Amino acid sequence: MQKPADECRLTVESLQRIRSLGFQYFLIKGYAPGRKADYIELGFFTLVPVVELPIKQEEMEIYAPIDSEIVDEWASQKEGGVQAFIEGYPHLFEK
Repeated sequence: MQKPADECRLTVESLQRIRSLGFQYFLIKGYAPGRKADYIELGFFTLVPVVELPIKQEEMEIYAPIDSEIVDEWASQKEGGVQAFIEGYPHLFEK
């Protein structure tokens, strides 16, 4: 499966860089090839780095702390396991 150009596979190194920017959470989204919302690829996720959780009920979705065991496990996965992609990476570092 080909990932979109504006996303990067979550690795131990990319996770460390995201942490160094002060992000605290990832918004977890299903990974949809071609951005079609009607189909998601199981075992693939898109992660959106966020600094703090939303307060408004309508903005609440599924989040994981960046320092959680599950995120560390995803970052350590080799090909064939769960694959997570960071949305907007490496453009996050251009700010």
